[in-house]
Amino acid sequence: MSRGRIILSAVVVLLGAVALFVVSNIDAPGGSADARKLLTGVESRLRAAGSARVGFTAEIRPQVSGPKATFAGTSLIRFGETDEWDTTFSGIVADGQAPVEGRAVRAGRQTYLTSPSLTADDGRAWFAATTPAFWGNTMANPNLGLADLTVWTGFLARTPGQLALNAATEELPDVEDAEHEFRVRCTPTQDPHCPPPFGTDLDALFDEAGFPVYQAWIDDDGLIRKLEVSFSVINSGTRAADPLRPQGEYQAHLTFTLDDFGTPVTVTAPPADQVTQSRLVRRRE
Repeated sequence: MSRGRIILSAVVVLLGAVALFVVSNIDAPGGSADARKLLTGVESRLRAAGSARVGFTAEIRPQVSGPKATFAGTSLIRFGETDEWDTTFSGIVADGQAPVEGRAVRAGRQTYLTSPSLTADDGRAWFAATTPAFWGNTMANPNLGLADLTVWTGFLARTPGQLALNAATEELPDVEDAEHEFRVRCTPTQDPHCPPPFGTDLDALFDEAGFPVYQAWIDDDGLIRKLEVSFSVINSGTRAADPLRPQGEYQAHLTFTLDDFGTPVTVTAPPADQVTQSRLVRRRE
């Protein structure tokens, strides 16, 4: 082979290698491996940061008719293998009733709640999350997890590779100091775990879940600064009739904003003698 052909062949091989490198690192229009890591590494970076203050609002309402509720407040969360938090509900509103305040503490694997608007027969202020409590209607229950950031960041971390790769966008409204924007449209064709069980009381109330949409804003340090989640849940009537379960389809929209990363957070369970032994916690008359 002549020297000219050898040089030409080498150039062709080199160009082919460059093309292969470019294709393998782009993978999809508008996506990149770095963007994918930003999204799917959300949980691990929160754990590395240690803690955050999280402001939240949440709303769930029926498509046609039924109970509705809104939540607002702030959580101080300590991230770890077992997340712990101290959450203050500045307002829980059930069907237009006057807002009530509340507090939820997650210490270890136990969650305890209290509210000046709720009372137990034995007069103790706190009750375990497993104790039935009436907050105003079925939807106004903190155990639905609508205001729990850790429920939703877990889904982001498990976003499949190609879906995460395609999620980077510049179409969302800007959030200060959070330059990286993502919109994840959860569909079963791309994610076999979508829609997933929520791991909250939503799973007991509804038969089906619509496909969630997650919108996330992440800063240059890889920390999530804002998260919005929209989804639907449906009681299709496939289970035995239960008058306590809401009927039809419901829409939910949740917003979380995060700051104060790394600030020490102390979470303490209430003393045992302040936790009710009553079988039911009622709303005060």
